[in-house]
Amino acid sequence: MSTQPLLLYRGYELHPLVFPRTFNRFDGHSRYAEGYDIAVRICRPAAIASSAASRIFRLNQPHAFSDLGTARRAARQQGKDIVDGKVSGASVVDM
Repeated sequence: MSTQPLLLYRGYELHPLVFPRTFNRFDGHSRYAEGYDIAVRICRPAAIASSAASRIFRLNQPHAFSDLGTARRAARQQGKDIVDGKVSGASVVDM
């Protein structure tokens, strides 16, 4: 899994998480599944030790991101969208 330096956004730390897509075929490889999946960890500054003040949101998508840079940018944007309340079912209001 790859992490990138945090981004401060509207009072929250956004930590993009990028990891290779897992393969579900018996041989462990499928060219259609190559690439990266993403998640974003959102927390209040200096609240890393407290699990109540930190939450990880994974983006479920049918296709993987083909390159690491695109995946990182998408993870950052996903975090901003969650903080802004644009993602249904994902909220940081109670953190």
